[in-house]
Amino acid sequence: MEQRITRRQALGAAGTAGAALLAVRSPLGAVTDLVAASPAAAATAGAVALTPTMTEGPYWIDEMLRRFDVRSNTATASAAAGTVQAGVPLLLKINVLDASSGGPINGAHVDIWHANAYGLYSDEGGQPGGSTTSGQNFLRGYQVTGVDAGALASAVDGQVNFRTIWPGWYQGRAIHIHVRVRTYDGSSVATNYTTQIFFSDADNATVMNGAAPYNSRSPKTDPTSDETDNIFTSADAASTNVAPVTGGINEGFAATFTIGLSGVASNAADARALTATIASARVVESQNGNRTAVVSVTTNGRATARASLVRDGKAIARAAGQLTAGTHSLRLAIAAGVAAGPATVKLVLADSAGNTMTRTRKVTVPA
Repeated sequence: MEQRITRRQALGAAGTAGAALLAVRSPLGAVTDLVAASPAAAATAGAVALTPTMTEGPYWIDEMLRRFDVRSNTATASAAAGTVQAGVPLLLKINVLDASSGGPINGAHVDIWHANAYGLYSDEGGQPGGSTTSGQNFLRGYQVTGVDAGALASAVDGQVNFRTIWPGWYQGRAIHIHVRVRTYDGSSVATNYTTQIFFSDADNATVMNGAAPYNSRSPKTDPTSDETDNIFTSADAASTNVAPVTGGINEGFAATFTIGLSGVASNAADARALTATIASARVVESQNGNRTAVVSVTTNGRATARASLVRDGKAIARAAGQLTAGTHSLRLAIAAGVAAGPATVKLVLADSAGNTMTRTRKVTVPA
């Protein structure tokens, strides 16, 4: 999925928003009870407010990580693999609804990304203070509405959920979470919408002052409030983009954010799960000394495959192709100057509905 696709301008700011409050069990410790209400209740409540679009900001990266628990770097991250971000647990549910009817929009790909407790985004260099997190992918991921169950027992129409942490602040911005919603018409992006989720200044102060590692920073609270943030400028942003929360520091927080869109089709059928496995991967050497990574991949349907051989965060060989259902062989030619040693095959597949999947396998490059 390319970042350069033109955003579909289908939204404006109007009316008021309805946001349900929910909390769930946290794997990190204490629990908050789930509010006794149907999780799909918001989808049958009638018209909802159009949610104003807001800039994607400078830290968007299409990592294509289909996961609901975004707190850690993946096991295949090229830096600090598997490291979990410290912070107060937050279960975030996002409803994607048709503004005119309140009905659920299924098949929408919903990405979130946000700063960690110290105000840093993953996979970015040159951040405030000169910090770099290149090669890491914490606090990034996407889910598909009506398809991915996440932390719940089953998928909910028009909804996704993410297990994350309360974001930290960085200079010049109020605390926030970025959201991107994409829908697809065949192989084309039909909707490419971005907004941002905010929390009340009081809720932010509670976390920043009362919990580690937030309270180790100086200043502890966000110097930029919601009211002084340069993105939080819409007349209706206070009613549409501030998420109420339940819970507390000890048990974790939970919130549900509702996005109202106009003219966006619901299509869960096009969001069916794409499955793929790397059956085998090895590097072979021909009699003339040329080395080739041979990757055998099995997929359940037609997909575009992009394969790369990665070492120290850099691709040392690449290949791409169109796959149909079944088992296929991809061959990645390795340049003569590439040194011997371990490397990782990274395979990214995408189908016509925009579903993506990433698979990896360790290999050794011979001398």
